[in-house]
Amino acid sequence: MNKRPCYRRFERIVFKYAVSGLFAILFLGTGSKSYCQSFFYFENKISISPDSTLTYYTFLTQYDNGRGIARIRYTEPSSGENRLVEINLRDSADARGGLESQEHFLIDEGEPLPIQGAGLAGFLMPRFVFKMQKEEEDVFYVPDAIAYQWPDGSWRTSEMLVNQQKSNRDLKKERDLVSVFFNESDAFYLYLYAMRTSPRDPTKRKEKLYLITVANTLDSTIAKSTRRDVANVVKIFTQLTTDANMDMLTQMVIDSALSKRAVELVLAKLRPSPVDIVVFYYSGHGFRYSNDKSEYPRMSLRTSQKAELSKNNMSVEGIYKVLLTKKARVTIVLSDCCNDDIGEPVPSGPTLMKSRGPSGDYIPVLNKGVMNRLFFPQKPLAILIGSADRNQLAVGNPSLGGYFTNSLTVELRKVLYGMPENATWVSILANTKKQASWLSLSAACGDNRCVQSARFAVTP
Repeated sequence: MNKRPCYRRFERIVFKYAVSGLFAILFLGTGSKSYCQSFFYFENKISISPDSTLTYYTFLTQYDNGRGIARIRYTEPSSGENRLVEINLRDSADARGGLESQEHFLIDEGEPLPIQGAGLAGFLMPRFVFKMQKEEEDVFYVPDAIAYQWPDGSWRTSEMLVNQQKSNRDLKKERDLVSVFFNESDAFYLYLYAMRTSPRDPTKRKEKLYLITVANTLDSTIAKSTRRDVANVVKIFTQLTTDANMDMLTQMVIDSALSKRAVELVLAKLRPSPVDIVVFYYSGHGFRYSNDKSEYPRMSLRTSQKAELSKNNMSVEGIYKVLLTKKARVTIVLSDCCNDDIGEPVPSGPTLMKSRGPSGDYIPVLNKGVMNRLFFPQKPLAILIGSADRNQLAVGNPSLGGYFTNSLTVELRKVLYGMPENATWVSILANTKKQASWLSLSAACGDNRCVQSARFAVTP
């Protein structure tokens, strides 16, 4: 279990609040050097014969979970037809480069999709090359080159004519550029130009969000990962509640405050109203007994291996049942931990590339329609999530944190600060499950690749 936050500076702040007892309203800044998605514009020239060249124009959206999507416009050489192609991309990183590979590639995943023009004749598949850079304690990757695959399978590096990173604010001023790749009915176009421009809802909401985070941040084998996890989760809900203009009351049971008694005390004191939201999040060691009936794991709440495990654990599904009795409008219980024997070593996979945040103030706009659908439903909603199924281990690394938490927070940001089509909790969790599952295959569990398949239930 492990992960990395979309916003980095925050994690230096969050751990002051490792208290157990009353809930507190948290007021935090949103400054950061790293975001969950970045936009790039490229122009590349390719020599296809001694006297002929081809220029590709590319708009790339890169996410900090190892995924990306590119729209590429070009003129087909033989017909002169103007074409637009969309391709899904993934990070090719694997364990050979360690936690911080000097070079990463975004490569195609699946077949290209023609958006405009007849077919794909003459289209050359790209490979985006990113190089690592360091800035103080921050590590990020910047686009360095684009190579294209020739019909014989070989790769040729193109001439980079334009390599620009774009912020939302930049793109709002460059409608002509965006129109090269998106028409006025595309979700991304609507997000940029049809949504309100103010990031904060002007009307104070009466609903509150209660966030309970429980994490083992002292165990040397997982401490860096769990701290990333907590920062990741708190940050996404902090921005959501700030932009929705509602209070977030948070309680952290971490560091030396971690104990079964502390968690029980927090649950006992929780008093949400029928319109409120309750989110319980756990990152740490997880396990199961051989005779456990629940498909979800138990949380190990020990700060010392000498403590008796049988007296220092709680069932994730048991927490869920307790919280349901509080009768909040939305109840979410999420655990990012192993779901196997307690003695199994925690697997660690490679890191994924992330981009440096755009220069200047970056203020994403909250999609109120999506927010209302997810967090303010007409009927009560309950969600139970385990990052690993029965007899599976949860994977991540110290740089990213847990793969599942990383994937979930990136997915939430994509739908809350974008224009998704019909996003639901089921679709969000299904996409997160698929992404975390793919990432886990990069790590070794014993002599085999790790298989991690999240389990979740959404009611109704």
